[in-house]
Amino acid sequence: MSLHFSVPGQASYAPFAAHRESVPDATCQASKPVFVIDANLNVQFSNRGAQALSNDGLGGPDRFTAADKEFMARLQSWLKRRRAGSSIDEARLSLSLRCGRQIAIDVVHLESIDLFVLSVDDPEVAMGRKLGQVAEACGLTPTEERMLALIVEGLDTIIASKRLGIAPTTARTHLQRLFAKTGTARQSELVRFVATYVEEPR
Repeated sequence: MSLHFSVPGQASYAPFAAHRESVPDATCQASKPVFVIDANLNVQFSNRGAQALSNDGLGGPDRFTAADKEFMARLQSWLKRRRAGSSIDEARLSLSLRCGRQIAIDVVHLESIDLFVLSVDDPEVAMGRKLGQVAEACGLTPTEERMLALIVEGLDTIIASKRLGIAPTTARTHLQRLFAKTGTARQSELVRFVATYVEEPR
């Protein structure tokens, strides 16, 4: 995993403290949740995505916490070993959110300023973002986008038609249009297309 993080010439905690409140920017909402903490779990910075996870029992305004006590024990153990120099610079720890969703936290030690960057890898949120990107790039109608979301969820056209309140034949027509617009031929290909979609730079 590579992480790009710019740090001012002199080691100072002020830049992080000054930015404790998120910047009101639309890109923050779409960004990957990131926390910057010290070895005592004090939050030095968190972006809007990270702050949104507080309802799921992750993070905090001043101190990093998680409802998943096993995760917290593993994190604190890794932080202690890393500061003692007996662990690698980065770790990937799994975590169960309060709602039951499984995510992963990538932790990287910024040795020069003795801070830790925690970035949240949430497959469900990532897939939702990709659905929106595919819908925009492929010119999907709102109904086609909802149909695509149900296909990605693993539903067949019969169940999807019931969820959408449309006839099964209409659902199959939407599926055929999705195949045509994405250049795929099967539902498994369609799911893989969304999962691996990379947005073109603008």
